[in-house]
Amino acid sequence: MSDGSFPAARACWLSVLVPVYRAEKYLAACAASVLAQSDDGVELVLLDDASPDGSGGIAARLCRDHPGRIRLIAHASNAGLSAARNTLLAHASGDYVWHLDADDVMLPGAIDGLRGVVESSSPDLVLCDFSVLRERQGIKHRLRGERHRCSFDGRAGAVETDRSRLVSGLMRMRCLQAWTKIGRRHVWRQALFPHGRRLMQDVAVMPSLVAATCTFVHVDEPWVGYRRHDESAWSAPGEAKLCDAVDSLCDLKRGMDALEELDDDAAFAVDYYCLRTLGRLARRTAGQSGRAGAIIRAMLADLFPSGMAPTLAGCRTRGWYLRALRLHNGLRAHCG
Repeated sequence: MSDGSFPAARACWLSVLVPVYRAEKYLAACAASVLAQSDDGVELVLLDDASPDGSGGIAARLCRDHPGRIRLIAHASNAGLSAARNTLLAHASGDYVWHLDADDVMLPGAIDGLRGVVESSSPDLVLCDFSVLRERQGIKHRLRGERHRCSFDGRAGAVETDRSRLVSGLMRMRCLQAWTKIGRRHVWRQALFPHGRRLMQDVAVMPSLVAATCTFVHVDEPWVGYRRHDESAWSAPGEAKLCDAVDSLCDLKRGMDALEELDDDAAFAVDYYCLRTLGRLARRTAGQSGRAGAIIRAMLADLFPSGMAPTLAGCRTRGWYLRALRLHNGLRAHCG
């Protein structure tokens, strides 16, 4: 890895960290969305993960065109998203860090909104909402609420300290993306991403992030524009990606189980999220091969040695009869 000949780190309150790989269509817009609202206390750090397209050249040009506002670092060879994010974390100098994907954008007013939260309460973690961006936005997408997707089920605007509330609120909304979680640099550095993992890396680091968080705030405003396109990680599912996803779920379940202070509601939320996600993985990989079903069955038995019954009972206790039925039938149909 090289640090290039670009400007060195400077003291700042926020580092926006962007891994760059096969992003030549989107990188300029991503950077522009940050630069349009950043001040002298904000640095944009790009990492060229040996991208085979023109992304590296675009990143270098952006850095030359905006001296002192953008830093560029690079991997000598492609190391993957997890390693790229970890390298970015190691080079960040801001008191807070914000992961942002190169194909996404920061929505107007996001940095001002974050600054207001930081100046008023200085929490360890700030949870923001997001909007879904599509090339063609139809009525059905608006009806689904894609203009404003909530990342957390709980109070907004208040400083909280209860880790059980943090876990249950995240799990209920099923929004574990790193780019909706702006945290103090020392907090994120305790939640490093698993090397070599190609899918659902964000899921795997949530227990460490929660364990390192003492105070958090949810802001019910969309600060990130999440771009949906055909080049997503799941566009071509396969056994390797399934194994990565299952491993990440395993890290999530075991990591959350190790947090002894979590209450029953938070523990149920974790179990329900894991079972629901296993069901989705089973449906997504159905028909690929018998091996996919075997992988999911093995993980189901490993993570839930008592079976699904306790979680299904928890669903019924909450009046989620249809959810319980769908969960049971979906896993049985695809996993046997």
